[in-house]
Amino acid sequence: MSECIDGVLKGARSLPVSALVEITLERTVHYFRVLAIKGHKMLQNNQLWTDFAFKMFISWQQKAVEHTVTKYSHAQQSASVVTRRQNGHSHVVKIANRECSCGKWNQFGIPCSHAKKVCGAYNISAASMAKDYYDLMAYNNIYSKHFEPVQSGGYCDDPNFQWVHDPTIRTVTRPGRNQTTRIHNEMDWRQTRARQEAQQQGDSSIQ
Repeated sequence: MSECIDGVLKGARSLPVSALVEITLERTVHYFRVLAIKGHKMLQNNQLWTDFAFKMFISWQQKAVEHTVTKYSHAQQSASVVTRRQNGHSHVVKIANRECSCGKWNQFGIPCSHAKKVCGAYNISAASMAKDYYDLMAYNNIYSKHFEPVQSGGYCDDPNFQWVHDPTIRTVTRPGRNQTTRIHNEMDWRQTRARQEAQQQGDSSIQ
């Protein structure tokens, strides 16, 4: 969510704070409204998971058909899985720990194709091993929240305290120009490259 809003504000420079807050709020409300509608449609289609999780699960389920399983420990429900690629890779799956050596299960929270194959070998439902946050009920519980409209500043109550400026904030502690504390982002890098390229073109034209 923060990365989504950050992407919106990357092009916003020299705007007042009130405008930045207003943009952030409007984008957040729009983001939640769109995903709430999407979640409602998925519920109408009797889906159990979000589209992302469902497509990934089906894709890995199809790949699992080509794997070969060798069971090891029934207590840990562990097994070795060999893929059918050239020089097939071997992966270790431990269902009891919900982990696979490929790392995809831990990364995405959905049983990978290797784990899916081992679940079938131990007669375990791989669908029950997916993380709860992919469940549509949890999804809709997040994005069904509502926001209250914000009134203009003129309707707000006056603060019951006095605004006092701290004169030490702008106190010069060393000679020379103050250094900015703003964290540079991609825009600064692009502008720096543009200036360097323009300077190089100017130098080449002089030669």
